[in-house]
Amino acid sequence: MPYCRKCGAKLDEDARFCRVCGTPVAAVTVAAKPTAPKRRRPPYLLPVAILIAILLTAIVIGALVFLPFRPMHFDQTNRVAKAGVENLVLDFQADVAQVNVFFKNLSDNMVILNVTADGYMGILHDPNRAINVTFNHQTANNTEIVTYRISRATVWPFSYNLNVTCNVYIDPSANLSLNVRSSVGNIVMNAEAAMTLQALDLEATTGSVEARLSKGVIIAGSVSLKTTTGSVQFQIDKAEVSGNVSVNLQSTTGSVNANVTADQQLSGNVTLNAETTTGGINLAMVINDDVGARIDSRTVVRGITVEQQGFSGNQSSLQSNNYPAGSNFLVTLSTTTGGIHVSATYESSVVLSAGSTYLPLIKEKGL
Repeated sequence: MPYCRKCGAKLDEDARFCRVCGTPVAAVTVAAKPTAPKRRRPPYLLPVAILIAILLTAIVIGALVFLPFRPMHFDQTNRVAKAGVENLVLDFQADVAQVNVFFKNLSDNMVILNVTADGYMGILHDPNRAINVTFNHQTANNTEIVTYRISRATVWPFSYNLNVTCNVYIDPSANLSLNVRSSVGNIVMNAEAAMTLQALDLEATTGSVEARLSKGVIIAGSVSLKTTTGSVQFQIDKAEVSGNVSVNLQSTTGSVNANVTADQQLSGNVTLNAETTTGGINLAMVINDDVGARIDSRTVVRGITVEQQGFSGNQSSLQSNNYPAGSNFLVTLSTTTGGIHVSATYESSVVLSAGSTYLPLIKEKGL
C-alpha cells in the first residue's frame, strides 16, 4: 500500500491526493528490465554461403560431365594395297599407345594398321572422336610412303581414361624403312620373316622399346632403339647383314639389354653402341666360325663383370680368339651410374681329317 510522501498517511491504491494533507500523489514508475542486445549476423555470411553452394553444385556437375564414367570402345583399321613397288617407307607416330609391329604375308596388302581404344569418357564426349587418326600413303620412285598419326582428342585432362593399342602388320616382300615413335607407351617389334630392313628407328619418351631380328632378316642400314624413361631390349638372332651397319641402343633412366647370336660369317661388320645414364647394361653374345668380336666397356660409378669363353682380355677390352675375323661385331658399352655385365662366348667349328677318314665335328670352347 502507498503512503503520502509528506505526512506519511496511508493512501488508497487509486488516490490522486492525500486525504489528510492534500498533497498530490506522485506517480510511481517501475524501472524496465534491461533487455539483451540482439545479436546481428555478419553481413558476409550469406554471400559466402551462396558462393559455397554454387561451387559445390559446379563440382558435382563437372564430375558428372567431365570425369570418365561413360564406357567406350574405338576400333579403326586402315590398309595399303600392294602396288608392285620394291621399297616401303612407314612413318608411324602416336602420343599415348602400346605399339606392336608384326611381319606376315598379307596377300593383297602391304600394310594393315589397326588402332583400338577401351576405357571411359565424360558423358558429353563423343566416343567416335576420342581418337584422332591421320592416314596418308602415296607411291613415288618405286617406293610406297605411308604416314600414320594417332592422338587422343584434346579434352579436359581427367575426362578420359583410355588404353590405346596399335597393331601394325607389314608384308615382308618390300625393302622396309620403319620409323615408330610413341610419347607414352611401349614399342615391341618381332621380325621372324625373311625380309630386308633398310632402316629401323624405334623411339619412346616414356616406355620400353623392344626389337628382335631373327634368322632370315637382312639388316642393310642403321638401327636405332631409344627411350628416355624405360628399358631397351634388342636381339640379333642369326640375322644377316648387308655391308657395314650400325646399331645404337640408348636409355636415359632405364637399362639396355642386348643379345647377339651369329653362327656364320656375315656380309659385313656390325658396330653396336649401347649407352645409359642411370641404368645398367647387359650384353649376351654367342658367336662362332668366322665371326669375331671386340667389346669395349666404360662405366663411371659401378663396376664391370665378365663371363667369357673363347675371349681374351679383362673387363675391357675383350676380344674373341679369332679377332679380327672375316666379319666382326665392334661393341661399345657405356654407362654413368649403372653397372655393366658381359657374357661372351666364341666357339670355333673345326673338322679334322686323317687321310681319307674325317673325324667328327669338334666344338672348341676357349683357347
